[in-house]
Amino acid sequence: MCIAEDRTACEPALRLLIESLDRNCSGLPIHIFYPPANESFMQWAKAYSQVVVRTEPLHGAYHWNVKPHAILHLLAEGCEEVVWIDSDVIAARSLTKLFQGLASDTIAVAEEALWGAHSDVGALRARLWGFQVGRVLPFAINSAVVRVTRHHAPLLNRWKELLESPEYKQNQLLDWRDKPAHMMGDQDVLSALLTSREFAEIPVKVLRRGNDIIQYLGLSGYTVAERIKNILFCSPSFIHAQGQKPWMIDHGAGSTGKGKYTLREYIEAVYLDLSPYTLSAMSLSGALDGRAEWTRPHFALSAALRLAGFWYPPLVGLPIAAFVDCASFVKGRAGRKRGGYADHFRPRSN
Repeated sequence: MCIAEDRTACEPALRLLIESLDRNCSGLPIHIFYPPANESFMQWAKAYSQVVVRTEPLHGAYHWNVKPHAILHLLAEGCEEVVWIDSDVIAARSLTKLFQGLASDTIAVAEEALWGAHSDVGALRARLWGFQVGRVLPFAINSAVVRVTRHHAPLLNRWKELLESPEYKQNQLLDWRDKPAHMMGDQDVLSALLTSREFAEIPVKVLRRGNDIIQYLGLSGYTVAERIKNILFCSPSFIHAQGQKPWMIDHGAGSTGKGKYTLREYIEAVYLDLSPYTLSAMSLSGALDGRAEWTRPHFALSAALRLAGFWYPPLVGLPIAAFVDCASFVKGRAGRKRGGYADHFRPRSN
């Protein structure tokens, strides 16, 4: 397993991920690239015999554009298979069956969150990069979880090359609203490569949203249909705190910074309080070394909904998810009648 982080503010997430992997994948080697690790973290990590903390910076890597650099580093050291996991992910159950039996030439990636802004219509990202299209995927890729082997070294090197290109780096300086779709982030580059003719022959295993991974992105995160599937058929392997990070939120601020919320902000704040990531963090809070106050409810409504849902993630937040799904359906129909696209409840990027 491969993890990388360069923000000390995200150390709570690192601790939760390590603890969740220890519980669900005991003994599996975990390599963490964490340059700002202090003595306290290093001492804490020693309790996990399978964890190796690396503090040396990876050459050419910056911010979240570190994935191919870290993976290639481990492959060069002799690893046959590497599973990358974002630091804001929790492993919710054993991962053995999820990756067991995959052919060495198969890459596993996650499905991106909802709504048209996150689709990859006609291999849009490959075309914008100027690549010849080799296949079309029905969605954009999310790189929160990526499984690769040595077979994928050419893809990883190409990914790394594009992330280090001057054009991509320049676009990373822009506000997210101004970034082109193929350069929003590292996963958009990976989407472009996997739909290009050069890498179209690589088999892709998709970790499906709702089934395998919960992509908790604002009000679009964790739909009613996904919740019902989790109740009746399966529980997800991963929970991704996509978008806002619950351990970093000032719940008393609001848009004014004075504790006043618009209606939408209030609903979003309550829904974040009901995140399955946060609920899972409560059961792993021993890893937080007494810094788990953010896992508690911050609003009377979220406290009531946690209680009403018996602290069971598919049920907690279900009323808000149902309201948002219904509102999106109605707005979507109205938008189609007008020839437009309804985005009243479309997620806002972080």
